[in-house]
Amino acid sequence: MRLYIHWPFCLRRCTYCDFTARTAQPRLMRAYASALRRELEIRAGGPGRKGGLRSLYLGGGTPSTLSGREVGELVSLVGRLYGYRREAEISVEVNPATWREEDYREACLAGVRRVSIGAQSFDDRCLRRLGRLHDSVDVKRAAREARRAGIPSLSLDLLYGLPPGWDGNLRRDLETALELRPQHLSLYALTVYPGTPLGKAVGRGEVPPPDEDAAAEEYLEAVEFLEGQGYLHYEISNFCLPGHECRHNLAYWRREEYLGVGAAAHSLWRGRRLRNRESVLGYIKDLGRGRLPVVEERRLEGAEVREERVMLGLRTSLGVPHRLLGACHKAEEMECLGLLRRERGRVALTAKGMLLSNAVIAELLCA
Repeated sequence: MRLYIHWPFCLRRCTYCDFTARTAQPRLMRAYASALRRELEIRAGGPGRKGGLRSLYLGGGTPSTLSGREVGELVSLVGRLYGYRREAEISVEVNPATWREEDYREACLAGVRRVSIGAQSFDDRCLRRLGRLHDSVDVKRAAREARRAGIPSLSLDLLYGLPPGWDGNLRRDLETALELRPQHLSLYALTVYPGTPLGKAVGRGEVPPPDEDAAAEEYLEAVEFLEGQGYLHYEISNFCLPGHECRHNLAYWRREEYLGVGAAAHSLWRGRRLRNRESVLGYIKDLGRGRLPVVEERRLEGAEVREERVMLGLRTSLGVPHRLLGACHKAEEMECLGLLRRERGRVALTAKGMLLSNAVIAELLCA
């Protein structure tokens, strides 16, 4: 069993953020933490408790608006309710503007073994335009302090495809990142969502939209560069040194069962997709009344399961068994275009195919 906990609070929303997140307010966070404990207790009474957890992922939002001690207490609570397998992977997302070495140490003592630091860029001007509260010095400090505290697996998140004129440069960011010796890197293309401050600025013509062709070139160059440095490109956006894959996220892409706890959290459990209420206040109210905040529950069968397996599996370098595509005649065409590779009975996207993954997968499923 795997468990995801959503902590939806941030010190400040970034200009590009479209996630379910609230500005951190101590009183509201305390009420949410109480509701979160209640949901964990209710769900612990189900059949998934047996055998303990294979992984726990604390994401957000910004989980590091909690102190390292508070994260440690949450990790320990989960351990008492569900138990951990010996090899369990416990991860937490951290904003480099928040934690100090003592926080990392407290979390590590409680069992956190993997920290994902939201660097986004090492260009301070870009960071300000993105609405980040940290600068490049904070990222470097956070990485050093996490290591000194004993965190054995460090991941850095970076954005690419920033608007022209912002001086974003993924290759330069990667070279700086590698000086910090991370075991894992996640590269995400900046998405401009309508309604966000960045989306509104683009709509008003104050900021030019990202150049998709330039972003594609950045991505392909990054793949080549990181593979040359010994990193495995094991998923569309993720690279790691051998043995440092995020096992929790791999479970999503392999369509393994997991429980999601918290506002807006999703689950895949016993063939059903579950979704929790997005509203933080509604979530707190539901748990205060002793009921689970599930607002959508759907059982997937037959073709839907197959489509999910294809869509999720093709995100990874391992790909999917060829038989999942049936008699699809598009696979050969995609292979000729350099978008797919086929070997040993499996089909996987190439780096070029990963750039166009949505379109490629849609073609394969429609064939």
